[in-house]
Amino acid sequence: MKGESGARRWSPPALRVRPFRWYWAAQWPTLLGTWMQIVALGYLVYARTGSTTAVAVVAAADGLPAVVLSLLGGVLADRLPRRRILLVATDHASFASIVAIAVVFGATDAIDLPTRQALVADLVERELVVNAVALGAAAMSATRVVGPSVAGLLIGVAGPAVCFGFLAVAYLAPLAVLLYVIPGIAPLGRTGGRSALGDLALGLRQIGSDPMVRGVVVVCAALSFLGVSYMPFLPVLARTQLHAGPQVLGLLYSVGGIGGLVGGAAIAAMGRGAGRLQLLIAGGTVYAASLFAVAHSGMLAITLPALVGISFAFVAVNTSLTTLLQTDTDPALRGRLLGIYATIFAGLQPLGTVAYGLLSR
Repeated sequence: MKGESGARRWSPPALRVRPFRWYWAAQWPTLLGTWMQIVALGYLVYARTGSTTAVAVVAAADGLPAVVLSLLGGVLADRLPRRRILLVATDHASFASIVAIAVVFGATDAIDLPTRQALVADLVERELVVNAVALGAAAMSATRVVGPSVAGLLIGVAGPAVCFGFLAVAYLAPLAVLLYVIPGIAPLGRTGGRSALGDLALGLRQIGSDPMVRGVVVVCAALSFLGVSYMPFLPVLARTQLHAGPQVLGLLYSVGGIGGLVGGAAIAAMGRGAGRLQLLIAGGTVYAASLFAVAHSGMLAITLPALVGISFAFVAVNTSLTTLLQTDTDPALRGRLLGIYATIFAGLQPLGTVAYGLLSR
């Protein structure tokens, strides 16, 4: 009993809530499968076509639905029971062809993401939301480190199809939790007799009328446009500044997952004492300093820790922003606001990439 009590004191508070604990655990296989699918999809299209343009087209097919449909996903998250939406979204993850795979996956993810985030606040108490969001970020980052490596091994042994198969089977875990654990969580009622477009307009008006929401949107836009768009240029960084090959390039990508894992675990360990404003200020400061170091460093010994700092700080900032939307807004608007957040993030990141490219010429 004493050991069990000690384990409870050590565990993050959100994991003591049974529905969230099962829900969080069920995300691990799907997140791992998602990273494996990303690697397998890129490998498959390049192996079939030998064209970098084709790779870009498939990547766009995966990302475009997030821009177009996240607003709709947010509206649905507020109008319908969130558990039911997730059951439908995960059930439609099929892989008929390469581009169809990307479109279907991106479309379901656009509906799934705001609903999944909104459901977190339904599962835990208000003061535990930041802890729960941080645990989700830790899971995402941990699987980002492991997933691509596992995918590489499986592709070499059995081909890319096994990665898609793993993802399909992995969805059985959250489906089981949604069917047998979450039903006791009462969904919010519908927000009235408005149309879906009217519901979306209400969410957009909330940005103009609520200074806090407006601030979150502005920071999200700046983070997406200026802070995340560096990733496509890591190959350029490796070749021109570090004078390194593909092995170092792989290392540059993987350390980001390590930083995110450490950041998510650290915030989760803070428990109820995790202050959102403090996380936002500290994370923004570390982010700016680390990004500056990456841009000006020609030494791997400086670049690697700086990339870890960027991903660590991103988790802190993103956790703070999404927690504010989940805890300090009207629960009836939560899904729409998270959908708007996802749309801004997905839409401005490629524009920032173009701006980086023009400035670096």
